[in-house]
Amino acid sequence: MGLNKEKLITLVAEIQKARRQLEEYQTVPEQTILASTEKLNSIKYLFILSAEACIDVCQHVSAKLFSETPESYSSCFQILFQHNMLSESLAKRMADLAGLRNLLVHRYWEVDDKRVVGHLKGIGVLDEYAKAIASHTGLLGETM
Repeated sequence: MGLNKEKLITLVAEIQKARRQLEEYQTVPEQTILASTEKLNSIKYLFILSAEACIDVCQHVSAKLFSETPESYSSCFQILFQHNMLSESLAKRMADLAGLRNLLVHRYWEVDDKRVVGHLKGIGVLDEYAKAIASHTGLLGETM
């Protein structure tokens, strides 16, 4: 069985939605965010949500197109790089996002909130990833 395009469309839409919501925090001063548990928790949740949607896309594409099962969330993006779906730089940045997700989910007590806020500067990676996936899976006109 091939790609489930409906699933990919739904996941890419989730990635884009989370990116738009994260973008709203880019104009909020860092100190305002750091002083607000609500804002911090919202940002952390949106990073988890966007990373998990990216990982789900990666795992689906890896399994269906390349019959490969990644050893970890981070290594999944390496598979897409090896098959020329992602640049090396994008694969690394996506692996970093997966690492942030793991930190937020599994070692949340170790999280440096300033570092999380700093990740807001790099949310363009979500659009770059969504476009690369859409381009290589024939979804470009359907999701972008």
